[in-house]
Amino acid sequence: MTQQLTEKSDVYAFGVLMIELITAKQPIEKGKYIVLEARQKMDKAKDLYDLHEILDPNILGTALKGLEKFLDLAMRCVEEEGAARPTMGEVVKEIENIMQIAGWNPTADSVSTSVGFEGTSNHPCSEASLSIYIRALAR
Repeated sequence: MTQQLTEKSDVYAFGVLMIELITAKQPIEKGKYIVLEARQKMDKAKDLYDLHEILDPNILGTALKGLEKFLDLAMRCVEEEGAARPTMGEVVKEIENIMQIAGWNPTADSVSTSVGFEGTSNHPCSEASLSIYIRALAR
């Protein structure tokens, strides 16, 4: 690790946030790092990747389209090697795809903005858009 902040370190932090959202746990809780806990327990061959015991119980009681894709994206964001992580623009596009799978169509502004995210200063994933998706996941 270089200990330098880069776009890829931002992506890692966002991945940790995504895992926090779906587990309702702090990044380090009871001496366990949630990223390592998810990696160790994850089995993609099983329903919800066999993460039932660490997922937020409020999520488990609902039918969530796209949750496994959300988990995949979160785990790609927290890859050990920065080069293996997606860019933030790719993360935004994937979240928009997941929202469509879940039946939550992203606004036209969000779609058009994310296409040009890499070279723009306006962040396409507004706090409002993200909170809508998070509320959709929690239903």
